[in-house]
Amino acid sequence: MTKLSFQCKAIHFLQKAVSLYREKLEWSCSYEKKLEVWARMEVIPMKQIRDCGGIIYKSAIALKLAPVLQKPAIYIASELAKYCGEIVNTEGRKDVVNFQVEVISSGIIYLELMDLSIANWLSYLSSVPLKDDQQNFRVDVDYQSSCETINLFPIQYSYARCCSLLRMGEWDGLIVLARTTLENYSQFWLILNSDSIPWQKSNGELQFLHDAEYELIAEIVSTLDYIYCFSTTKKAINWVKVANSLSSAFQTFYCQCRIWGVVKVKTPKLAKARLGLVLVTQSLLRFLLEERLGGKAPIEL
Repeated sequence: MTKLSFQCKAIHFLQKAVSLYREKLEWSCSYEKKLEVWARMEVIPMKQIRDCGGIIYKSAIALKLAPVLQKPAIYIASELAKYCGEIVNTEGRKDVVNFQVEVISSGIIYLELMDLSIANWLSYLSSVPLKDDQQNFRVDVDYQSSCETINLFPIQYSYARCCSLLRMGEWDGLIVLARTTLENYSQFWLILNSDSIPWQKSNGELQFLHDAEYELIAEIVSTLDYIYCFSTTKKAINWVKVANSLSSAFQTFYCQCRIWGVVKVKTPKLAKARLGLVLVTQSLLRFLLEERLGGKAPIEL
């Protein structure tokens, strides 16, 4: 399920570039330095940054390598960016082609997801149910009882609101939903035909116009990174905080981004894309409530 995590994709992409760079270094490093370099290359630091209008990750791997290689971080970062370009040219139209790489003077490497990659990811999320592959993280009985003191109502309210909006969207003929079966238990509904959601405009850009839309997408990205990309720090994840952040981003989106009225009449594709975001949010909120917080995901309140 790491295909749902952009952080995992970014780390894997940069790991390939680091491996190519390491092969070059093996010809010029002493054995002792090789061991130290390899140790520092083992973990690729990667962090999502918030930037309305895009999904961007940054990595300080060049700063991590600079002391042992005794080279400026900007030089190392530029070399890694060069290898990233070679990977794209070699692997053609695979996922890596949708990363745009940028290096700044401090040596930080930025990896930005292109609109096509985000659109394909949203399409996948709206048509495939989320599953809990990490069985060790499932909620146990003791944790469920401790959750009784946690106020899950704001999260449950957002989930129920998502369900209501999706029903309205189907009644109005904007979307066609497929009810879940026992096999895809982890979503209340799915989009019957993922291609029916026009995530992109004819010029390839995403349909969305408002900062609240991109903030919700960024929160969805962050939530999936928590679920499917293991943290190198091994720190415990505060799932209540994660769920509340997603719920809050959805409420802001719901207040600021209309679906019906003039939007439905004049820009029906935008209305459909916004309903697609509602469906993805609904899926994630249900997952967090039932699989991480031991609560219920009511479709009505």
